[in-house]
Amino acid sequence: MSKKNVKIKIGDRVYPLTVSESEEAGVELSANTIAENITKLKNQYKITDSQDLLAMTCLEFANKIQTAQAQPEPVRVKDNSAKLDELLFLLNQALS
Repeated sequence: MSKKNVKIKIGDRVYPLTVSESEEAGVELSANTIAENITKLKNQYKITDSQDLLAMTCLEFANKIQTAQAQPEPVRVKDNSAKLDELLFLLNQALS
């Protein structure tokens, strides 16, 4: 797998990274998500200090992760297509 050098801007700084081609889109998406959150916080709270904005963004993202991990696993639904087919067959017979 080939590596690629990319420059990612977070806050007021540019960070050179070496990532695999399969990681590149995810890294860029993450950087864009951080930038969007920083802009949102800047507008919402009228904060201009980059360090404060980065800290608040990190706290917000960490809280989202913590909340997601605390959620119970989704209930798994069994594949009941065969049973449904049988019920539909029986209903069709009853209606005929």
